[in-house]
Amino acid sequence: MRRYGEKILHALLDKYENSLLYRGENKRNQTIGFAVKKSTLPEYFDETSQEYAVIHAQLWELEDKGFLLLHWKDGKEGHILERCTLQAEQVSGAYEFLSRYPKREKEERLIRICRDFAGKHPLLDRFLLELQRRLEQGESAGQLADLDAPQELEACCCLMLQILNNQEDMFLREFSIRYCNDSKTAEKEAGRAAGLIAQFSENQELEGLTGEEILEEYHIFKNPSWVMIKGRGVFRIGREGMRLRLEQLADGIGLSSRDLGEIFWEERNAPKQVVTIENLTSFHRWQEADTLAVYLGGYHNRAKRDFLKKLYRVYPQAEYTHFGDLDCGGFRIWKDLRIKTGIPFETRYMDLDTYMQYERYGKKLTDHDRKELGKMMRDLFFEGQWELFGRMLERGVKVEQECVKAGVISPK
Repeated sequence: MRRYGEKILHALLDKYENSLLYRGENKRNQTIGFAVKKSTLPEYFDETSQEYAVIHAQLWELEDKGFLLLHWKDGKEGHILERCTLQAEQVSGAYEFLSRYPKREKEERLIRICRDFAGKHPLLDRFLLELQRRLEQGESAGQLADLDAPQELEACCCLMLQILNNQEDMFLREFSIRYCNDSKTAEKEAGRAAGLIAQFSENQELEGLTGEEILEEYHIFKNPSWVMIKGRGVFRIGREGMRLRLEQLADGIGLSSRDLGEIFWEERNAPKQVVTIENLTSFHRWQEADTLAVYLGGYHNRAKRDFLKKLYRVYPQAEYTHFGDLDCGGFRIWKDLRIKTGIPFETRYMDLDTYMQYERYGKKLTDHDRKELGKMMRDLFFEGQWELFGRMLERGVKVEQECVKAGVISPK
């Protein structure tokens, strides 16, 4: 048998807990009611069953206990029920009857957890202070914590602390075994923890990153991160290890993030240019002489950023450029790359002349593209691209990097 009475009583208590009456701020006599209609209780109006009689019986029982008051159409008891109202003076008994904790008690449990974790890390403190503020001021806190699952908040705080304090490169499942005694627990919960870290971090470098990329910033990798390179350059694996001349490999080589610390570049045979390339097809096609090409694959992660910084320390005299899509994303990746690495990257084959040459192969701008281009035309960082952006808006076209036959002829 379905528990219609309990469903309605829970709904009344939900409304009560979100009312001024519950917060003690009520300036008038407020009634907490539940309207009986097809949208709220469709079973009551099913003429093919006798469910209405079951509903009547269950609600009469709750009325006898003093939890609610029934309102009948035209005052005819037992005929057509129109609404139920909560008897506010009996709410404590209603909570006990439903084995339900009052919202205030649930909030206090979360506040106690906030206090228990206070002072353990500045970022965690910002999250906890905001959660506590919302709870104390009666604001919605559902995006930060579940009132009915205090153990989840506690586990999340523990996980955030372990992520924030981690200094050792490790895989996510290794991290999970070490701190959660299970190979998959952290993998399931890490996305939420990473999202909160990004939300309350003062580090702008975390903006726009995925959960996996955020974890990489704290040395936790779901899978090894690879850096693909080709072109000019000589490096050793270990200071006294094997010497490798990159030009001998036509399609380059992939380096695991776990090995990057053992890669030492030689200053001789230095490339004249280091170019980061957004898309894989363009990376494979690239054959420009005297260039060290690095496959970026979109936004860079910590491993690629550290790799580029190391290159810049060895080859500061080289020209550093970025080759990406001639669209909003491509130019935002360039800005992100320049700001977060501190390397003076310029754009390559991302100019007005290149656009005009290949716009016939382009794709139509979306409404979102137009909106973002409008924002970028107000961003002083892109002042040198404003003419290009204006042309893109005029023509209504963006050009993908793969269309551009670039980097295949040695410069004169």
